[in-house]
Amino acid sequence: MPSDADRRLLAPLWDFCLAHIGVDTLGHPLFFVVAVITTVLVAGAAFSFVDVFITKKVPLKATALYLAITLPGYLLVFVALNYLPIAFRFDVPREAPTLLSFAGNLVVCMLVGDVLSYWWHRLEHGSPFVFRHVHYVHHNVSSPLSVWSGFYVHPVESFCVFVTFYIYPFVMQVHPLVFVTYAALNTFITMVTHCGYDMRLYPNWLFASAPMHEHHHGRRKPSNFSVLLNFSDRIFGTYTPYQEPVRAE
Repeated sequence: MPSDADRRLLAPLWDFCLAHIGVDTLGHPLFFVVAVITTVLVAGAAFSFVDVFITKKVPLKATALYLAITLPGYLLVFVALNYLPIAFRFDVPREAPTLLSFAGNLVVCMLVGDVLSYWWHRLEHGSPFVFRHVHYVHHNVSSPLSVWSGFYVHPVESFCVFVTFYIYPFVMQVHPLVFVTYAALNTFITMVTHCGYDMRLYPNWLFASAPMHEHHHGRRKPSNFSVLLNFSDRIFGTYTPYQEPVRAE
């Protein structure tokens, strides 16, 4: 049984959310998208600054083009989140999750999201029809990749990847704290996967990484399909270690 101390660890944060965000907003079925948008803006700005002004890997015009492609879609979602009527809202718990429950549910969300997105990615490469009509858009991105490369996808792929990532926490109605944490972590990892840098302190033994994904984009017969964890690539036999780092920070 969780101790009282365990129950109280996340209580101040959850009480703050209830008081300042409100039950109506927290119960919105797309509330987690706020975490996605925030992560995209913060991580995108940080990596873009490095790309343009420090490593000079990506020209400013190219970065502006990626932003012009990426941000309008998120703006539309944000408008929908705030102004469009919805048919239902999730029940919002009054109590914070225990630390054990929070961690356990977060791990399950990560594992399920990794497996589902992995098999969707395998289908994109395994089906000539799906690759020619959908996934080819993403593979038109040239190497080295940038943090915005992951958003350069066909609308069908964008929708399907979104579903594979979030169908489990959505259907299971995990605690909103778990959901927004997973959404932020998921978004950050997939951006790092496409950032084009070999970050030495990044735990690439656990998470998908830029060198792994550069390897995927650079091979005629691709491997390293995971963009979240290394779990699915390892258990399904498609994990390939990279030989040389992409670029060190």
